[in-house]
Amino acid sequence: MTTRPDQSAATTNDDESNHRRARIGAAAPGTLSRRRLLALAGAGIVGGPAVIGGAPSFASRAHAADGQPEGEADLRFAVVTDTHANPEQPARMDLLSVVLASISRREPSFVLNCGDITDFGGRSAYDAYLATIPGDVVDRIRHVPGNHDVRWDAQAAQVYRELFGPAPYSFDAGGLHLVGLDPTQLLQEPANFGPEHLDWLAADLRSAGPSILFLHFPFGADHYYVNDQDAFFETVAGLPVRAVFAGHVHREGVYRFNGFTQVTGAAGRNAVYYWVERHVDDGHPVLEVTSVTVDVAGTETRSELTSIPLSGDGEGRLLAPRKVVIDRAGRDGMTVRVDAGRDARPAVVRAQVYPQHVFGGRSAGTWIDLTAEGRSRWWSGRLDTADLPPGRHRMQLRVVGDDGATYEAAELFETKPADSSAAMPTERWTLRMPGAVQGALAERDGVVVAGSSGGEVAAVDAVRGKVRWRREVGAVYRAAAFSEDGGAVFVPSADHRLYALDAGSGEQLWSADAGDPVLSTPQPATIGQTEAVLFSAGSALHAVTSADGAPVWSSDVGGIFAGRAACDGDLVYTGGGDGHGYAFDAASGERVWSFSVTDRTDQYGRLIYGPWDDTVELLPDGLVMFATVTTTFAVRRETGELSWQISAGCMYPPSFVAEDSLLLVDEWGGIQLVDPRTGEAEWRTELGARALNAGPVVVGDTAWIVATTGLLAGIDLATGEILHRWQVGPANTFSTPVIVDSTLVLGDQDGLLRGIELPG
Repeated sequence: MTTRPDQSAATTNDDESNHRRARIGAAAPGTLSRRRLLALAGAGIVGGPAVIGGAPSFASRAHAADGQPEGEADLRFAVVTDTHANPEQPARMDLLSVVLASISRREPSFVLNCGDITDFGGRSAYDAYLATIPGDVVDRIRHVPGNHDVRWDAQAAQVYRELFGPAPYSFDAGGLHLVGLDPTQLLQEPANFGPEHLDWLAADLRSAGPSILFLHFPFGADHYYVNDQDAFFETVAGLPVRAVFAGHVHREGVYRFNGFTQVTGAAGRNAVYYWVERHVDDGHPVLEVTSVTVDVAGTETRSELTSIPLSGDGEGRLLAPRKVVIDRAGRDGMTVRVDAGRDARPAVVRAQVYPQHVFGGRSAGTWIDLTAEGRSRWWSGRLDTADLPPGRHRMQLRVVGDDGATYEAAELFETKPADSSAAMPTERWTLRMPGAVQGALAERDGVVVAGSSGGEVAAVDAVRGKVRWRREVGAVYRAAAFSEDGGAVFVPSADHRLYALDAGSGEQLWSADAGDPVLSTPQPATIGQTEAVLFSAGSALHAVTSADGAPVWSSDVGGIFAGRAACDGDLVYTGGGDGHGYAFDAASGERVWSFSVTDRTDQYGRLIYGPWDDTVELLPDGLVMFATVTTTFAVRRETGELSWQISAGCMYPPSFVAEDSLLLVDEWGGIQLVDPRTGEAEWRTELGARALNAGPVVVGDTAWIVATTGLLAGIDLATGEILHRWQVGPANTFSTPVIVDSTLVLGDQDGLLRGIELPG
């Protein structure tokens, strides 16, 4: 590790490289890195007989230099998704080789890979994937990442970008405009575009011809994987999107809505891909999509799947409502009225409260059919809102035509408490930051420090919302931490650096280069006579001096650790990406003991069922706590011997520890107060919503927690009774809030900081 005290704050160039469009045949995002492929070819890794660069490019075979079709030649391409490459699964890799060889024989103009290229995003997994690609196909495959490619990636998708370039991006081929989208969220499971990504998409499509989008997550129907999909629908309304190809669900499906046809694909790891050809049908251009299944011997089974029109008004576009009116009169429901418009002839109009509780999953919903009002264009019905917490919600609308084509949209609405005299949280101020506020907030003397994935750090007065200072660094995904004397703020960044900023001015004091993205929350600690900072980067745990960032020691933790270490002065405790909890000598960094938290034996299993994202906690009576997605363990600090364990996956939400009580929250919203010495529960309650990464904050006798769904709840610590419920908004929340006086400050994935005055 090197230290550069005088270096100015670093910024990433991803925004510049993301906002570009490429012609086929040029070096473009989404294709494999030529330097990387040449190295692999030289090592004998890339399969196939062709020499890279030796075959004619698909640009010269499929279209002219201006991107238009050559003569009457039709465009032909393949789509594959969810290849899930894993070097420990040789049978899967052999089958994938057969699939890609089948694609190669068809001589596609290009190939789209819709993500989950690998199981866990490691370099060995990418190498296993690259080894399956025939040499004459390597320069034709365009990629977008899936959640498996970025969630557990200690390199913060750096290897992905090195191989395939940044996303989003677009290119033109044979008169079509193709756009690769990336709503994945580093360290998280579901998707979110955010305002910046959608602004880019709108600008990219504004002057485009017939367009095809490809990404990992599907939209609409019963899919709720993209939290801001309603904003996506608004963005592409009226723009020339004709087709969307997606994966993730490992299930074949066709859905025609909002002007385009969406095809979701079965998993490539199960030997399925899709062959797409452009034809002219009755004078109109269409894409004919065929599902192809390949067995291990290379035998193909073909099945016609769908035909996608490239011209006309688009599937379901004319069903867009002219007007939507929500009447919130009454405490237990609201009336919805929809003007279907002069030209629309809907067969069915449906509405429901958006299932905000569905986090990265599927839901059939609780739809009601609206009723046509006589001979008018209006449809109406009443939605039950009696069980909704007060606050901001979404209503989801679905208009269906006689041919099954659909239009989907959403409308915001607000509910009031049943008791109008009840004291409720009140929003006092907001501040938007670039990207997402994903890491927990830090607070000292009434000043809140937040970092964003857009690379900004801001210090804000908690009560008034006034910005004290702003500073640009690399992308921030985890919490900052104040030094023990409060004079400095330590900020982790994906640009490989831990920054020390002056707490009063934001000026950089020093930065330490860890050599890998810093994706963990730093922990100040006293080691002997040295004030130090502990943090993880890559697969190493580092200790540096808090005065100047000079290295003290570093130790291997077997893979990614995106949580926070703990230190009692003698030992440092941390989780590891190899399924272990560890104790290291605080002075030397030597490993003292390890504790296995899973009986899985494969690399991928030990990673995802290990304490890779745990906030390690010191408990009374010489115990330390580790947690996974299934179990929470308390072990002896001196020896690593198990003291107690409970069947609750409390890894993601940090816990609240007091002398005689331990408040545990699991990712499914189960909350329990336990004796930290024995693990015995005093009470249990259910939040009714998922909770990931945002832990409880306690004021007096009330614990406040923000669920991933945006639900703010106040819980009586004595009984577990939920005293307050308020829906902050529709954005997902992974950031632990802070409370100053009566003001709670929280951040969300849309980049909003909010100051909320609590009741009482």
